[in-house]
Amino acid sequence: MRAKKFRSNVAAVIIHPTENKVLMFRRLGKEKNSELFKVHGKLKWSWQFPQGGVDEGETEEEALFRELKEEIGTGDVKILRVGGKRVRYHYPNKVKRVMDQNIQWRQFYGQQQRWFLLNLNCHTDKISFNHDPIEFDTFQWIRPRKGLRLVVPFKRKAYRKGLRMLGVL
Repeated sequence: MRAKKFRSNVAAVIIHPTENKVLMFRRLGKEKNSELFKVHGKLKWSWQFPQGGVDEGETEEEALFRELKEEIGTGDVKILRVGGKRVRYHYPNKVKRVMDQNIQWRQFYGQQQRWFLLNLNCHTDKISFNHDPIEFDTFQWIRPRKGLRLVVPFKRKAYRKGLRMLGVL
């Protein structure tokens, strides 16, 4: 059996153009997306930034734009800053147990994220949640410190590091 590793991932922080706020997204609840709930369980109704894995042969920037398009319906952003180091977090045991049932996910014991600070080039009315599977149901501009309290507990330390690295905290 191969040793487990961290999954390469990108995280997208969209900053408000005039206020000290970031755009955060609320994960869907169980009744709207049962497949996603099976993997993420307690994550329903928690808030987070768009994020996702880097596919084989894909650059981190390509993954960033693909994930934004898939998760929020638009990749119309400008990259302002890229975090210098990847930020890691481990999956808690409950999440690992569920992920171990999926051959694609069982090789990972956490994620390592490259953080990107972005400006949204379009109005927020261009944001949509039409991709399958739908991951979010709403969004809100939130002050970064308040946003940290809304993030699922096992990701908070990574979020704090990522936001500090980008100069948002």
